[in-house]
Amino acid sequence: MLGDREWMNLTQGKLSFLEKLQLIQKVMLPASLNFIHAKMGTYAQDSDLVLKNIQIPDTALIKDALFELETTESKIIFQHSWRCYFWGVAIAKYKKWQFDEEVFLVSSLMHDVGLAKSQAEFSYCQCFTFESALRAEQLCQQHDFPQDKTQRIADAICLHMNGHLNENDHNISKEILLLQQATAYDVVGTQQNLISEKFYLDVLNHYPKDNFKVSFKELIQQEIKRHPYGRTAFLSPLGLKLMIHLNNK
Repeated sequence: MLGDREWMNLTQGKLSFLEKLQLIQKVMLPASLNFIHAKMGTYAQDSDLVLKNIQIPDTALIKDALFELETTESKIIFQHSWRCYFWGVAIAKYKKWQFDEEVFLVSSLMHDVGLAKSQAEFSYCQCFTFESALRAEQLCQQHDFPQDKTQRIADAICLHMNGHLNENDHNISKEILLLQQATAYDVVGTQQNLISEKFYLDVLNHYPKDNFKVSFKELIQQEIKRHPYGRTAFLSPLGLKLMIHLNNK
């Protein structure tokens, strides 16, 4: 699949002309429709979901992923990554999805480390998500984490930049879908009808969005300069940058 971990091995994240056309059809068009629907939608009705009641997996792998995130020294990515985890928990509850909490949390914590602070040893990567996935895989290998779960983490990280994934595709795990939808909610504000205002404000009280849009757009610009042939550089002028700007979430 375009954007997944296997695709990254073949391309390092560099888009071909045909893949650009495919992204417009299968990603940008549905993502734009989701964005428009979100502007006309409202919050979900209040649920019994409370931030303090959400159990955080406490494993050695999680602790190392959190340390890796902290070493980026990016407060906005730290806050964004945690928000995405909690948005994903809320989306899963709304949709009655079962998911692996450790897999999803590692994916959430690691998905933007390559965007926040790129490392020289990954200079061959043509997309920040590829670097983030490789760094996540290294952590998983150090902890002898199961290969199938490591694969789901890597695919979730690589595919979150697609902006839209088909929920009816049974080859896509729930953790992958959740990371894509949670990051889209946080960055461009789609699917706000899945999360209650009470829970939204609760999360922001603990993980605020102080200057997030401005700082995140700066990181996007840095990514475009580093990787001019990747998805970020291609999607940004097609509407990604505008959707970030217009997001009021």
